[in-house]
Amino acid sequence: MKRMLALLALTLGCSSAMANKGIINFEGTVSAGGTCQIDVVTPGGPLLPSIHMGDHKASDFTQVGQIAKTAKFALRVDPTSCAVSAGDVAAVTYSANYGADPSGQLYQLQSGIGYATGMALALLDKSNAPLAPDTESAEYTLDATQPTDLNFLAKLQTTSATVTEGQIASSISFLVDIR
Repeated sequence: MKRMLALLALTLGCSSAMANKGIINFEGTVSAGGTCQIDVVTPGGPLLPSIHMGDHKASDFTQVGQIAKTAKFALRVDPTSCAVSAGDVAAVTYSANYGADPSGQLYQLQSGIGYATGMALALLDKSNAPLAPDTESAEYTLDATQPTDLNFLAKLQTTSATVTEGQIASSISFLVDIR
């Protein structure tokens, strides 16, 4: 009986050593909408729920200007939900919901407890030209009969020689001007 109680005590004591911790992120948006639906997609592919910028180690970053991760995404203009005529083009303007970095060229990441520091987000258009916040992109020719993907790149870029650990998150609004 004593052996069984000792084994039970040992088993109960060991099970608590297997605990671990983690993080749960909750995300969503509310917008005013627009005159037509524009979807965020994988270029040539399905809708994206969000754009994953990777998982990194703070020790990998040692200087300002390092590029950490590049992600491709597109804004899809579909003529079945948007009035597109032959010869129409579109240009996109992005706005930084957390503000621009001090240089005015990058998009700030969310800050506060639990968020990484020392990085910002760079956006580039189809010609690989950087898009500063509130700057219009190059024009994209639209197809009047088929969906058109307006292709962009997002890059994490260091703004400090020291990057601290934490979550990476940003929120960027966009305006697609069809003309």
